Amino acid sequence: MNLDLDFIISASLLIACIIPLYIYRRKIFPFIYKKGDIDLFLKDLKLHMMEIHPKFNYDYSIVEKTKDEKDIRIRETLIVENIVEQYFNFEYIKKTQKTIPSDKFWKGYEEHSKSSSKLPSDWPRRKELAYTRDEGKCNRCYRKIKIDDTYTSFAKNIENGGGYNFENIIILCSDCNKIINSTNPTSTIHNLALNEELMVFVKS
Repeated sequence: MNLDLDFIISASLLIACIIPLYIYRRKIFPFIYKKGDIDLFLKDLKLHMMEIHPKFNYDYSIVEKTKDEKDIRIRETLIVENIVEQYFNFEYIKKTQKTIPSDKFWKGYEEHSKSSSKLPSDWPRRKELAYTRDEGKCNRCYRKIKIDDTYTSFAKNIENGGGYNFENIIILCSDCNKIINSTNPTSTIHNLALNEELMVFVKS
């Protein structure tokens, strides 16, 4: 009899503790969720991506997949993460590039174009002319970049016999350079500058 009474008392105390938590969750906790206009976020996001990466067509099906997420900050963050992942995964094959008019060549150009483990002495000039040839755009994503922020790669790697001729020089932005040289996709995706750019649009 005493055992039954103790059980009833313990159960009553447990219920008394649970009910306030249930009420808090149903009536108070929902107000913690950050709300906002997802359409405005998507408009800004899509416009930004069209401006900086006109070459890529992004799949925004993630918007529908996250429609049940109550907190707009979490939903927008999930959308950003998906777009960045797509940016990383876009297929890119390094190809032979355009040359420049031969009248712009200089003495020693052909000789210094040969494959070598060391950059030729006229490398800054070659890089600048390749940058001008590509109108200051990344070869992978077409993003406009400054000459000082430019990275380079080669259609045929130097270690495989590629040379420093203009047809072999590829102009890249910082993020695309990280991507084509990535050995750890998860780490690379996390460290792309695009993450910070897009997180600016997420509700604070």
